[in-house]
Amino acid sequence: MPLPILIQHLARNRLGAYCERRVPPERQAELRLELRFEDDAVVLVESRPSPRRVGDWAHLDIARFRYNKGSGSWMLDAPSFTGQLAWRPYSPKPQRELERLIALLDEDANGTFWS
Repeated sequence: MPLPILIQHLARNRLGAYCERRVPPERQAELRLELRFEDDAVVLVESRPSPRRVGDWAHLDIARFRYNKGSGSWMLDAPSFTGQLAWRPYSPKPQRELERLIALLDEDANGTFWS
């Protein structure tokens, strides 16, 4: 089920601001952070110019923020490179405030997202 409109707006504002802070304007020709909305989640995607095709961009999923409509809370997931599942839980518990998970992503204590 898609995210409610108000939650989409909140996520776009908060995560969009994070993306703008993370990539300075002088680097945006070589690096972009973008958002992709999927059902109950927002995926943060890193994009760089493709080394194979001029004008194309290569995309890498960095993090997924999943929303639980019933509890009004968010979870942060990290990519899983095991081949079993695409994502694995990263945040220890759900958070009602998206900003807490954004701070967890930015801190990246284990080098999971930005290594």
